[in-house]
Amino acid sequence: MQTRCPQCQAVQPLEADRAEGGDGDVVCADCGNPFDALAHLTAAEPAVAEQLAPQELASAEEPLDETDAAPIDQGELFGAPPRSRATTLPGFARQRVRLPRPRQLKWWLVGFALLIALLALIPIADRAQLASDPRWRPSVQSLCDIVHCSLPPWRELTAFEVTGRDVRPHPSVPNALLISASFRNNARFAQAWPLLELRMSDLNGRDIGLRRFRVAEYLGSAPPTRLIAAGQRVDAVLELVDPGHDAVAFAFDFR
Repeated sequence: MQTRCPQCQAVQPLEADRAEGGDGDVVCADCGNPFDALAHLTAAEPAVAEQLAPQELASAEEPLDETDAAPIDQGELFGAPPRSRATTLPGFARQRVRLPRPRQLKWWLVGFALLIALLALIPIADRAQLASDPRWRPSVQSLCDIVHCSLPPWRELTAFEVTGRDVRPHPSVPNALLISASFRNNARFAQAWPLLELRMSDLNGRDIGLRRFRVAEYLGSAPPTRLIAAGQRVDAVLELVDPGHDAVAFAFDFR
């Protein structure tokens, strides 16, 4: 005769004389729970060998052939569900990796080309200011040669140097002077023709006269080229009215 603990469901034997005497108070040997054994009687479980059918018992007694034995799955051995042949991947691993489509790659390349073009347009748009700096002018000039843009003429007036001058009375016009001057462009680049400024001063250094001559006036005609090349020498001839004996000094400047 057996009884079952209502708390841990453990099956324990119950002596027959105690059941006949009506003494059913017992303590569970597994969990220590006191309970009435008579109120929780249970039928005796048959032996394992008795539960097996004769055919199954006979097959269990036969030795296993190692050649016919299938490999034991570790999951079946330890109670875990058997693994299927096709392993199921988690959801995030089953997601497809989206590669850039050709059309998307084309637009990326177009955007990159536009960015390069924009960066190239910045020095082109500001080329006038950059071209006035000797450090940047060669680079800007090379860029303009590629994109066929123009640069303003190089302006470095301090690079013009007067190399010679001569003042004498005009040979054919009375009360006039004929002034010859030579100057050279010492800049590293060709630059526009300057205005030639002539200042006259007295013995005290005070200016008593000033005149500016355009290119056609000091050359006698239009210039042969649009720019004065680097290192080029220019001969200028000036005609002006004689300012009198007060003018004792002549100075040239470029504008």
